[in-house]
Amino acid sequence: MSARDHEWQYNPRVTTPDSARYRERAEAESAATRERLAFAGDIAYGERPESTLDLFPGTPGGPAHLFLHGGYWRGRDKRDFSFVAAPLVEIGTTVLVANYQLCPAATLREIIAQTADLLAALPGLAGRHGFDASRVIASGHSAGAHLLAAAMSAPEHRARTAGSVRSLVLVSGIFDLTPVPAISVNEEIRLDPGDVAALSPMAMDPPEGVAMDIVVGGAESPGWIAQSALYAEKCQLAGVEADFLVAPCENHSSIMETYADAASPLFARLSALPGFA
Repeated sequence: MSARDHEWQYNPRVTTPDSARYRERAEAESAATRERLAFAGDIAYGERPESTLDLFPGTPGGPAHLFLHGGYWRGRDKRDFSFVAAPLVEIGTTVLVANYQLCPAATLREIIAQTADLLAALPGLAGRHGFDASRVIASGHSAGAHLLAAAMSAPEHRARTAGSVRSLVLVSGIFDLTPVPAISVNEEIRLDPGDVAALSPMAMDPPEGVAMDIVVGGAESPGWIAQSALYAEKCQLAGVEADFLVAPCENHSSIMETYADAASPLFARLSALPGFA
């Protein structure tokens, strides 16, 4: 495979037509969501300045949804994704949209550890903000999907993240980091070959005791679709309750618009997951 083809397969910003337009739309809808809904901003969940989340309250004592954004671990911000809260708050769910430190200021290993801190902080957050800690769903898009899978699977974090969420929804994630050192984003991520196996969920035992939906867009690159398909297969072979779903015609960016559309089949599935129902 040529370097250009490799970049197209594994860099969604290159793969996705008009990705800047999707970003602008997400930012505008997120700003409108923050104007429309009550929320508590920049709640600390860890010691680093970037370890904060925005919380959109739902029904007291009800379920909660934690969302981790993508950006290949070196871009984007929680405020770009406030829009995911609107349809969930509408059905009584408290929504937590989290930030984490970005590469190259932090290593990917450090960001995974911060994600584990976030998951471990959920019971305390539930006590302070009135949601049910036993009914938390976590979802992540792209790099956010990787972080959730890695934080719940890495041997050094498994014990403290076990039982933190009822269900995981991993949207358009990257689970085998083998392609990353050879694409342009690695100038900021700075993965070396030794990091690949240590930080890839594909090289870890899957998390136990959590239902998983592993979702990818049908219009994403074949290499990116394979990331989700192979990880779902690995989880299923390990006995994990994991479903693999392809959202027809969706690309890496449009899938998040569908995810947050209360009228979409994808949202209907999300809202019926263990924890919500």
